[in-house]
Amino acid sequence: MKKYSLYLWVALIVISMPVTLYAQMGMGKIEEIESVKSRKLIVMIEEPRERVLKRIERKPKRGSVEDYKADLAKYNANIKEVVEKFWPYNKTGIQYMTFDQIRALAKTKTTDYAVIACISMKASNTRAGYIINEGLYWVKDIKEDFEDRDDKMFTSMLVNTIEDFGRAPVYYVPLFDVFPSKAGLVYGLRAIEGYFTMRIKTKKEGEKRKDVMAQQMEVMAARAPQIAKKTLIIRPEWLDEELNESNIKNVYPYPYKIVDRDEMDKIVMAQDAKYAYAVVLPYVVSSGQSNFILYFHYVIDAADNQPAALVDPSRGAAMGATFSGKAGHTNFTEKVFTKVTEQINGKK
Repeated sequence: MKKYSLYLWVALIVISMPVTLYAQMGMGKIEEIESVKSRKLIVMIEEPRERVLKRIERKPKRGSVEDYKADLAKYNANIKEVVEKFWPYNKTGIQYMTFDQIRALAKTKTTDYAVIACISMKASNTRAGYIINEGLYWVKDIKEDFEDRDDKMFTSMLVNTIEDFGRAPVYYVPLFDVFPSKAGLVYGLRAIEGYFTMRIKTKKEGEKRKDVMAQQMEVMAARAPQIAKKTLIIRPEWLDEELNESNIKNVYPYPYKIVDRDEMDKIVMAQDAKYAYAVVLPYVVSSGQSNFILYFHYVIDAADNQPAALVDPSRGAAMGATFSGKAGHTNFTEKVFTKVTEQINGKK
């Protein structure tokens, strides 16, 4: 069995999906995890944020207030649809509230609820952390603005008990879109479920983390060959500038298709077994007073949103990230596709 470095070990400690590196490992006590599973759920929905409105006022070319409000309405409808289909725990009486409404309810000292929220963050060179009341970052053409993730902005899904709303979450996971897509929201919920399962297996059922890790790798290796029988979909903004729909076949010999955000959402929501989807995940690692980003490339089976292949930054690149600020490619390159193909062919 290949020996994995710490950053990859953390990325794989969940059963079904990776864990964010933006906070310390081992978030959430077992009691909190079990409590979240049984509680009634509140989902934070978005309303116009003052900081975004001020940005629009200063730079109207980034979008209008009408565009912003329309996209927030679409996001709110999307997260409702995703949660009601994919939340794996108590679905009785799911409620949807704004930040201020949740904060007001938390002040009543109730302990009846768990809370899901998506928050945009920027990786700072001087500090780590997030501010929950700032909501989602937005510009009209989010793809163009973040195609290369130059400004280190990313969005995470957080889950917490309501009494700790606004403080350290039970768990949070980075999403692959700054302004969350349906596919990204599905990914986040599956990640939460996977993390909870892993923690219970290791803490309550006595399994060792290294054994859980080995099981994950074995399951993923067994799934990889099945990707050859599916059509791999990928969004154009995640392709290296040297790649396009006609030449990917030179490094990836199996069926593939370039799709837009809406088509990927449709396939993931339908859990269409004919497809797998490729995504780039940013992991922000906090080291003292500085942060750096590691980019992981996943191929995920659309049938059940489980990973089937993973391409991670080299150990040398990861070690150098403390100086360069990042490791791994921000997009799918020829080299990344070649490594995915090797995993499909059974090469470890």
